[in-house]
Amino acid sequence: MSKIKLFGLALLSFALISVVGCKSNKTDQASENDTLEVPEDTYVEEPQATEGDQAPAVVETDSSENTQEPVMLEDRNGNLTPETVETNNDADVFYIVAGSFTVYSNAQNLNQKLKAKGYESNILEPYGQYNRVTVKSFKTRQEARAALPTLKNKINNQTLWILKR
Repeated sequence: MSKIKLFGLALLSFALISVVGCKSNKTDQASENDTLEVPEDTYVEEPQATEGDQAPAVVETDSSENTQEPVMLEDRNGNLTPETVETNNDADVFYIVAGSFTVYSNAQNLNQKLKAKGYESNILEPYGQYNRVTVKSFKTRQEARAALPTLKNKINNQTLWILKR
């Protein structure tokens, strides 16, 4: 090949690499600055937990009416532990939780769906990284436990659980 053709080919390759590099930088900038529009029926993928993160506990429940659902306690870091001794003071609030999300827009989507169905749904102030979406709150553990099976059937969500804060 002639020197001119080699020079032209090298120049064309350089130009293509530059264009591809610019496009990827522009998309990176756009994703950092733009807000993400999430359609009503979709959720943003939750980020994977890293070594320092602790995912919320998964509570296996039996749907039979004879078993009592465990009440989960949440510390200020968002970590959940089953309540071992049932204590109750006037400041305690018992929530029935429908979902727990690290991506706030996912919590908003579920909250809006529950409100549209007529529930007093709220997003709790996050402790740690989890945004808890509640269906209803109660002043006593007994009220929350009594309402849980009914809400599971009405909402068609078997993963509802009780949170004490």
